[in-house]
Amino acid sequence: MRRADFIPDVIWVRDGESWMRPLDRRDDPDRWQTLVDGDDSVVTQADDGTGRFGVDKGVFPTSSSSAPRVTERMLGLLDVGAGMDVLEIGAGTGYNAALLDDRVAPGRVTTIEVDPAIAEHGRRALARAGRAVTVVTGDGALGHPGNAPYDRVIATVSAVTVPYAWVAQSRPGGVIVLPVAGSFDRQAFARLVVGSDGTAHGRFHGAASFMRLREQRDDPAIWWKDTSGLQVGSTTIFPREPFEQYEAGFVLGLLCPRWVHCRRVQNDGVETFRLSHAPSGSWASIALDCGGFDHEVIQHGPRRLWDELETAYRWWLDAGQPGHTRIGISVTPNGQSFWLDTPNQPAPNTRE
Repeated sequence: MRRADFIPDVIWVRDGESWMRPLDRRDDPDRWQTLVDGDDSVVTQADDGTGRFGVDKGVFPTSSSSAPRVTERMLGLLDVGAGMDVLEIGAGTGYNAALLDDRVAPGRVTTIEVDPAIAEHGRRALARAGRAVTVVTGDGALGHPGNAPYDRVIATVSAVTVPYAWVAQSRPGGVIVLPVAGSFDRQAFARLVVGSDGTAHGRFHGAASFMRLREQRDDPAIWWKDTSGLQVGSTTIFPREPFEQYEAGFVLGLLCPRWVHCRRVQNDGVETFRLSHAPSGSWASIALDCGGFDHEVIQHGPRRLWDELETAYRWWLDAGQPGHTRIGISVTPNGQSFWLDTPNQPAPNTRE
């Protein structure tokens, strides 16, 4: 199967500045073909197809065809075989569903896509390829109980919280593969195995970078929008690692879910790092004192985000600065939790 047979005529490419620009196959067939046949991902939609910045430019990629090496990586983790029933979250172009269909049997793959236009494109591409895949337009977080139970579930979108519906719709022994996203813009592939008790447990296997489930996208930052009741203090601890390193950022990001962050350099050269948790109305800001060790911390809201980050950071240091492969995840009807090396060593409680 050729990926090119599933890619729409219009794709989106960076213009070297801050914009994405549409590239129409009819206008530049050679460039279109080179990109589609290449080793990188291909962006097929920007800004949810709204055209909010005009018909000729976009900002945020919102649908794509994954790089071939990433597709193979996920299929390897999924370990799908003939005769299995498979649910895919995120139909996209339909190419990944076609690869799944090729590995199982006609009629055993269900793929779900939230965007009606994308779902219709995938449906038509799969039909042209002669693939008997069920394409559903709907919310992937809900799964598709109509064709359950499934032996394998694969998500081509990342999640902060693994929807329990995917576990509930899986057979005992079933495998779920998805990219899990923490704060600090880090992701990793999770491979979970479903138990007979309706829970799923697994480990992380390599860095990932995927678009988010639409209902789990980052909230808008709220720092400095409300300055009443500020708590001003200081700290001698600055955990720079989660802001700058993958392993620390991913592990601590799991423990601080649904936070957004940014780094600013003020005119006087002082670095400021900010944290925001919109659901609780909390934010924090720390200004680094380059000449000393006493950094100013400003916090607002019912949660003290900087204090929580310091607590998680100390746990990470005391645990030997573990990387993502030492972290496990469990998903139950009551939510998800993380652990170090074995489920008997739970990580600090997380709260969204």
